[in-house]
Amino acid sequence: MFPDTCNSVYNEIMLIHKAIPGTSLDNVDLSVKFLGYELKFPLIIEAITGGLPASKSINESLAKIASEYQIAIGVGSQRPILQTSFREDVIETYRVVRKIAHSVPVIGNIGITQLREVEVDALKKLVDVIGADALAVHLNPAQEAIQPEGDVDFGEDLYYRIRDVVQELGVPVIVKEVGHGISMEVASRLLELGVRYVDTAGACGTNWALVEAYRNQRESVYHNVGLELFNWGIPTPLSVIECRSVSRDLFVIGSGGVWSGLKAAKLLTLGANLVGFARPILKTLIEQGIEGARRFITRYLATLRTVMFLLGVRSVREACKAPLVLGPSVVNYLLQRGINPAEYIEKKRCGGLFEH
Repeated sequence: MFPDTCNSVYNEIMLIHKAIPGTSLDNVDLSVKFLGYELKFPLIIEAITGGLPASKSINESLAKIASEYQIAIGVGSQRPILQTSFREDVIETYRVVRKIAHSVPVIGNIGITQLREVEVDALKKLVDVIGADALAVHLNPAQEAIQPEGDVDFGEDLYYRIRDVVQELGVPVIVKEVGHGISMEVASRLLELGVRYVDTAGACGTNWALVEAYRNQRESVYHNVGLELFNWGIPTPLSVIECRSVSRDLFVIGSGGVWSGLKAAKLLTLGANLVGFARPILKTLIEQGIEGARRFITRYLATLRTVMFLLGVRSVREACKAPLVLGPSVVNYLLQRGINPAEYIEKKRCGGLFEH
């Protein structure tokens, strides 16, 4: 999605300044509990990589950062482990995350279409061999549709396969998009099937349909289809609202282009429980090394803490009670989606399995 489109949505989410915050900046508590762990900050480094030799060093650096800052971390698709029949050197590119980040949640990852091919026992093994605390099942129909070798069968049976995995896996299942957002219809269906954790990965970050367009030959039909879908998906803030409006019992991770502490604060105020990012930390890590990545997160968290302070918010749980005003385009979107903006702000944006 073009940045201007998402920026316009974010710009229509106005947080209300509190001139006497009622607390000290130093007393703002950004800690949350997630998957049984106490996190210092409501952040997750989203799934990035794994499987290739070069990915081990990336995951090692990301795990160091997750451990130092006490934030959650996900690994990239574990499909290479399956394709290599659980070869030890491939497993190690993922397992290095748990070896380093042993005191924070580690989240495994598999594509939804792979659920047709893989028995639950194999999924349990995928979780066990890397020491994961949960398994993310990623949804990427737009990417697969444009991908030259894509699997485009996203039939109804996949919902029931998710249900079976939720019931039998033994660890929480997080259903996540990869860059185009989750709608209230999908979130509602997932909730009915027992899913309690969703990750929006809305259309404000990397557009994988566009990425795949450039992998196609220029004369390919799907090169042009991918280019036309440059703006496809639900902007991240709107996806957070859609998912939260379904139920107070969903744990909503707001991700997809959440590349600043101010945007993170807006998502938490809208009702997200955690926020996640991938591309900016990876880009900074590659260009500036681990010290640059540390600087990025330090600045990010300083902005988030400052905004919370200026809202008069003492904790992440209080963020969804802070006053805000939604602009006309966002209000119009919500009304057409059957969401009463005033009611949502007043009564529905708090919730989401806050752990104790």
